[in-house]
This record gives sequence, structure tokens and C-alpha cells, in this order.
Amino acid sequence: MSSKACKACHLLSDELSCPNCGQATSKNWSGMLTVLDPAQSELAQAMNIQKPGTYALKVR
Repeated sequence: MSSKACKACHLLSDELSCPNCGQATSKNWSGMLTVLDPAQSELAQAMNIQKPGTYALKVR
């Protein structure tokens, strides 16, 4: 399981910087959303998610 979430786009990964946007990641996150088809997901659109993946709902 991924342990860090991007502070900008909320993508979950194990990296120190986000592989999606390059921003810093945080171990302090909660909630999880897996997006398979961002174009068909209302939650993905509300969170401005453009790529499939697993995202944190809240990042601190």
C-alpha cells in the first residue's frame, strides 16, 4: 500500500516527490479513492483528477 500522498494532486505513491506533478508528498493523509475512468467519475471531476490512479481524499 502506498504511504505518501501528493500535497497538490493527492496521488498516492511511495515517492518523496509526486510522480504525477513533481510536488512534495506527505505521510499525513486520510481517505482513499481509486479512479479507473476520470471522465466518467463525478468525484474525479470534482477533485480535478485527470489520470487513473489511487488518490487521498484529504492531505495535510
